[in-house]
Amino acid sequence: MKILHVLSSRISLPPEKYGGTERVIWSLAKAQMAQGHQVRFLWGNAKTVPQGTIRFQKGVPLNQQIGDWPDIVHFHRDYKESIDKPYVITEHGNASEPKEYDANTIFLSRKHAENAGGSCFVYNGLDWSEYGEPNLNQPKDYFHFLGKARHAIKNLDGTLETVERVNGKLAVLGGKRFRLGKGAYCYFNRKARFYGMVGGAKKHELICNSLGLVMPVRWHEPFGLAFTESLYLGTPVFATPYGSLPELIDQPEIGLLSTSGQELAEAMSDLSRFDRKMCHEVAKERFGADPMARGYQVCYEKVLSGQPLHNGKPSTQGGLLDLLPYNA
Repeated sequence: MKILHVLSSRISLPPEKYGGTERVIWSLAKAQMAQGHQVRFLWGNAKTVPQGTIRFQKGVPLNQQIGDWPDIVHFHRDYKESIDKPYVITEHGNASEPKEYDANTIFLSRKHAENAGGSCFVYNGLDWSEYGEPNLNQPKDYFHFLGKARHAIKNLDGTLETVERVNGKLAVLGGKRFRLGKGAYCYFNRKARFYGMVGGAKKHELICNSLGLVMPVRWHEPFGLAFTESLYLGTPVFATPYGSLPELIDQPEIGLLSTSGQELAEAMSDLSRFDRKMCHEVAKERFGADPMARGYQVCYEKVLSGQPLHNGKPSTQGGLLDLLPYNA
């Protein structure tokens, strides 16, 4: 099958550091090529892209840019432009306003689909060969937070308060200690160390040596790469039961979900309840690139046979970026 992935992103392929959606797309493409498919990209003005990539041209009709090569086009955002080729659209985010989705939209989790009035979903996956080996035996003396510190929905404030309950240390992967301008913040907590937008081997090392991921998000998480990355590297997860998270953290040995900081802190105080090897094995089995590629293959074949992925067009009233409660 000839597959064309489309996203007008400025982040390189493969991503050099940060770029969650782009890392998923790259992992998917590699898995598809390993399964015998031909894969190309229609991409944005990024520094580095694979040979044969078509550069996205603003103002030029998509049909013209796509051409006749692909059997199926896989969009990673909805460009609201009709094309002649069969296609699917992966929805990677949440809607703040009322929205109607294309009938060929694929969501990232069962709850993500339900929140949008749909049913078709494929879990994100990553190429775990890029992550090295987990630390299953001797973590260091800190927890970690993995998300953009400036985003209230990721709830760094609640994370810091929860870690303080156990008199713990925190590695913040995703921001500096202070930020000026839009979304300004400043944190004085001396037990928190801020590593900025860290990526690659340094990020993997920090996660690998952590006692656990603490990230009580305050929104309907569509999927949550931070959670599956942390599991793969052997760390249990302490978070809220919002969005996809009950689907990811579905066994008591791999983490705890609660809207109560006290309950999370009690669990964090007794890490013997959790199994780092099981954390790793769950992520390796369920959230790798190969299961993701197989899931998308089913969707492609359904569309190529002339069937839509949903009965009608999914729709939502929005409000999915509103802050949800957390009692730190």
